Amino acid sequence: MAAKGSHHVPHPPRFPVEVWRNIFELATEVPYTLVPGLYEKSDCIRDQHSALEAALATKRSLVLVCKQWQRMTMCYLYRIALIRTGFDLLALDHTLQNYAAGNGSFVGTRSPGHWTQRPDITSDLSDESKCEELDRCVKRLADVIGSLPKLEIVSFAIPASVVIMPFRVLDALRCSANSLRILDWSGRHFLPQVHQLEELLRDLPYLRVLHCHQLVWANGIIPSSILSSLTTLAVEDLVERVGHPGEGDLREACVSLREFILYGGRTTPQEFLIHYGKYLMVVKWYSTFSDCFGEALDLLNEYCPNLDRFTFRRHSLFSRCLPPMKTWSFPRISYLGAKLDVLDFRGLLQFLAHLRNTVPTLRVFQLICPRVVEELLEGCPRASALKDLNEIPFRVEDDRGNLLSDRLLRSDSTSGGAIRNHSGKW
Repeated sequence: MAAKGSHHVPHPPRFPVEVWRNIFELATEVPYTLVPGLYEKSDCIRDQHSALEAALATKRSLVLVCKQWQRMTMCYLYRIALIRTGFDLLALDHTLQNYAAGNGSFVGTRSPGHWTQRPDITSDLSDESKCEELDRCVKRLADVIGSLPKLEIVSFAIPASVVIMPFRVLDALRCSANSLRILDWSGRHFLPQVHQLEELLRDLPYLRVLHCHQLVWANGIIPSSILSSLTTLAVEDLVERVGHPGEGDLREACVSLREFILYGGRTTPQEFLIHYGKYLMVVKWYSTFSDCFGEALDLLNEYCPNLDRFTFRRHSLFSRCLPPMKTWSFPRISYLGAKLDVLDFRGLLQFLAHLRNTVPTLRVFQLICPRVVEELLEGCPRASALKDLNEIPFRVEDDRGNLLSDRLLRSDSTSGGAIRNHSGKW
């Protein structure tokens, strides 16, 4: 009788349930980790794991307070599933099986798998001591994914695995075919075979964001069935394969692609830009090969007439491997983001002057790396820096989207009350 009593629905809390839910939401939310927020920050999906782990610790603490809180916070606990080890996978599988058999923690409550919107799978499948026997682990992973029918985001970042993603895992993803919006394969391991990936993408009619290590194509053409809904494509390399079946005509194709993210590649994707550059409004160029940067800018100018936002990554703005800054010809964009490893204030001012003289359409320049922003602020003279920034006709922002001049003002107690207006002037 005592065991049965533990399944009784707990009494409602004294405060309205809606108030508690707002509190739980504020306590556990990590911005830009779910749909639709992640659409804007899809290139950050690889960097979110530490923040999600901290939020998971908070969720588990809330669940352990009492039965009432456990019931109310279950939807937050299972909304994002972090599968970091074989034990995480085993525990989640057992929970889902118990609810499917009617033996869950709360009788009459549907499976927590219905609340899961995003699983992040980072378990090392090459370590059998953590993941049990490999075949059983893969089967369990497929069972878990198949028991999560309302997935919107799936992220695979499995390290050091020599295993090609089995068909049963790909087939399990089809259970969420109508809800899946973002599919991420970060890294170079546990990847599907080329034909299996293409077949899967054709079965995901509402997929909007695809991150993958490689995408194989023919004649520079990606099958239109893939691009009819896809708005963001992020790759490390585009591979052209002889004899690969492709589509040779885009005139009748429906292309929704608007954002292209390149993480690597020693060569610029010229064929891709020739075919799809006219659709792109956002390009993020994270390739670290300096000798391709000038060529990349030339291609964007030639083939991307509608480009409005461009973000690039460089170790430094000044390098013997880079062509002189005066030769850089940025497209007529309104936003430029720079992810740099090294930058001093003098170099920043030279670059801003170059942008002022060559990109009259620019409205916002943003430094992406938080560490670089902090070092820049610590090493620059306050008074002269504010004077120099005052002469820039566009916004100069830090990594959080705040004006860099405002950060300088807040760190200088003698700067008075001057602020800059929205247009970027004092």
